[in-house]
Amino acid sequence: MNAINWFEIPALDLERAFQFYDAVLHGKVRKGTFGNGDLILFDVPFGTGEAVGGSIVVRPDLKPSTEGVIIYLNAFGKLSDAVNKVEQAGGKVLVPEINLGKFGFSAILIDSEGNKIGLLSTEA
Repeated sequence: MNAINWFEIPALDLERAFQFYDAVLHGKVRKGTFGNGDLILFDVPFGTGEAVGGSIVVRPDLKPSTEGVIIYLNAFGKLSDAVNKVEQAGGKVLVPEINLGKFGFSAILIDSEGNKIGLLSTEA
């Protein structure tokens, strides 16, 4: 079992957020609908029970923030490839690379919506 089984990243503009995450995460996001609302889903194998799921949502009770918890997302390839797309996609790189030893590499950025987000990869 995973310690986390669902998360939501707040957005102000869902289309802008989709363009950002689609570029940075190599197309590993998709648009979806749940209930009466649109959202962005991370393209992970939900049916296997092994993936931790999450979404990007626009909701009045959630606001983007650079304070608090940092969610680390899979960079889906080389960390440097994802980091190199951040600013072009409307974000800001805070820490371009952290060597985590046997755990790989991470980076910290501000997404297009103003959230502090981490990226993880086994490849620099």
